[in-house]
Amino acid sequence: MKTSSMKLVLGLGTLVLMCAAIVSSEEFEEGKHYKIIEKQSETQSDEETTAEDETSDETAESDTDDPDSANGISVVEYFSYGCNHCYRLEPFIDTWMAEKDEDVTFSRVAAPTRTDWVPYARAYYMAEALGITEKVHDLIFRAIYVNKQQMDRPRQLKRMFVNVAEVEAEKFDAMWESDKIPDMVQKAAIEMRDLGISASPTIVVNGTYLITPETAGDLGYIFDVVEFLVDKIKAEREADQTTDTNESTG
Repeated sequence: MKTSSMKLVLGLGTLVLMCAAIVSSEEFEEGKHYKIIEKQSETQSDEETTAEDETSDETAESDTDDPDSANGISVVEYFSYGCNHCYRLEPFIDTWMAEKDEDVTFSRVAAPTRTDWVPYARAYYMAEALGITEKVHDLIFRAIYVNKQQMDRPRQLKRMFVNVAEVEAEKFDAMWESDKIPDMVQKAAIEMRDLGISASPTIVVNGTYLITPETAGDLGYIFDVVEFLVDKIKAEREADQTTDTNESTG
């Protein structure tokens, strides 16, 4: 009996390893595991384009001034504190962040995909503007999903920001009432519209590829697809450089 049981355990272990190998070596498919983002329609009105260009001038200038931006690869999460799937994705982000290549950058955009999620977007941009995101990001998620607190209310946010991040109460009030935070929320909404994002979490790789839990198949596979796309981008760049070199020396 012991011998049979041992064989069964070893057999199951081998099967698990085989399945893991199959998953790890999988070639993810465009249109199935990820989508290519359709570029913004050229029929957009001139007035709307001008308004959006004015709000993004600072960002464009900072990207242009960065000599490494053209060589790096960006990964952006469009998320909301009101999204349970975003909360569940956090451990996978932390694991991937600890292992990602140095030339791959990660950032977040707070997604106001629903009217009742706008206060959550404001909470994120409040933390960003005050420079306390690292101190309160995880705490906001935990307050909502572990402690069952309503963090879409200014009073609750203010208490956390003041007690945990030592933000002055008057500074919080002034920031909350200013136009800066609503403008950031609006900019995020425009960005999402232009990229065709309607739900969270959504991951965009290098402004070109879009991944959701549905396309990846599961939250746990999202960053497998991300890494696949990062490798794909790097391989394509290397191929282009080789072609350019051959043409210049030919």
